[in-house]
Amino acid sequence: MYPTLESRADILKMLDEMTGARKQILEACGRLGREQLNDPVYAGTWSVLQNLAHLAWAEVFMLAWIKKRPGPLSAEERPSEPALDLPAIAKALDEGHAAAIAFLKANPEAVLKEPCKYGRHAAPQTVGGVFFHLIEHEIQHRAFITHKLMKVQGK
Repeated sequence: MYPTLESRADILKMLDEMTGARKQILEACGRLGREQLNDPVYAGTWSVLQNLAHLAWAEVFMLAWIKKRPGPLSAEERPSEPALDLPAIAKALDEGHAAAIAFLKANPEAVLKEPCKYGRHAAPQTVGGVFFHLIEHEIQHRAFITHKLMKVQGK
């Protein structure tokens, strides 16, 4: 089980930080050509664009599990990734993030302790635990993205 985050205010602060970091990344991506955005940098790894699409998908995916609680999310209910197109990904990132923030603000803080399932094996988690995973997952991919941005920019 993931650690359970229990403070809505703390989660909202972390999501706000994610918003700022995403803005900087998207601005940097906007200065790149299509070839640079699609360059995996290292053979067999995802490009910057693929990583961003995955982040956009993952936030919606995790929120779908939370909203389905306490039951599992069926394969048919799982979202698809956005097109590998920077404007489409930017829109998906904004919409998914807004939905996560809206969920937190629309529910009492106690929702973070509620049980829910998550992942390939529908493992038992809490809503706060899935938000923990959402945040740490973002930080992990942000490290890949930031590194790859530097490489494709020749820095």
